[in-house]
Amino acid sequence: MQKLKVFYTLLLSTKKRIGYAVFGDKNYDKFVIISTSRTGSTLLMALLNKHDNILCEGELFKQLEGHSCSHIWNALFSKKPKKIKHVGFKLFYFHPFCDDKQVWDFIKNDTNVKIIHLVRQNLLRILISQKIGLKTKLWTDNMLKPNNIGLDDKKTHLEYDECVEFFETTTNYENKTRHMFKDHNFIEVKYEHLSSNRVATLKDVFEFLNVPIQNVDVNNKKQNNEQLDELINNFDELKERFKNSVWAHYFIEDNA
Repeated sequence: MQKLKVFYTLLLSTKKRIGYAVFGDKNYDKFVIISTSRTGSTLLMALLNKHDNILCEGELFKQLEGHSCSHIWNALFSKKPKKIKHVGFKLFYFHPFCDDKQVWDFIKNDTNVKIIHLVRQNLLRILISQKIGLKTKLWTDNMLKPNNIGLDDKKTHLEYDECVEFFETTTNYENKTRHMFKDHNFIEVKYEHLSSNRVATLKDVFEFLNVPIQNVDVNNKKQNNEQLDELINNFDELKERFKNSVWAHYFIEDNA
């Protein structure tokens, strides 16, 4: 049964690819969502894919699986249905996980590629969300089928040094991205705005991509709604150690 399902999936994929090659075209623009994990990139990708004129793939360049960046790039930006006006994908700062980093050169050298830089203002929220994901092995949640993970399964201890390293590394990645693509069409989208004011934020993204404004929605659900002092076992200790630092505001819940 499993072999039949795999064969059927491959057959449909091949049929679709042949159909695109015959009836599709390349009359679309390219874009990339540059970010790190736990910033709402899966949510943004899902929302963009609900738009009639947008196709957004996932982390194609995370693991190359024996292929080159060039091969994956050319396969992605092949012929697509005529209604598609923008084709893109997600790329985390540290991808790919191999020596072939050519995808970054492709993007940098083509100033027609539009950049959606997705950031989360509270880097502590990113770190704790990553730690919880590693602990529970659950990276997404759905309103129709919630994970219902208890607080006890989420509570995590953070070391001061790992927080400092993460804050510095992520900030450097963000600044490097802003500088590297300063000559591109560039928009910075904040996770907090996408969560609290989705309609207005998507309007900005659709206008940036020059596609009609559409009402889109998905069933993705925020995973960790609890307060930081509930999720982090040693929250008070960390807050005290960071109180005179440039990162002190991460420990204020208004920035969650």
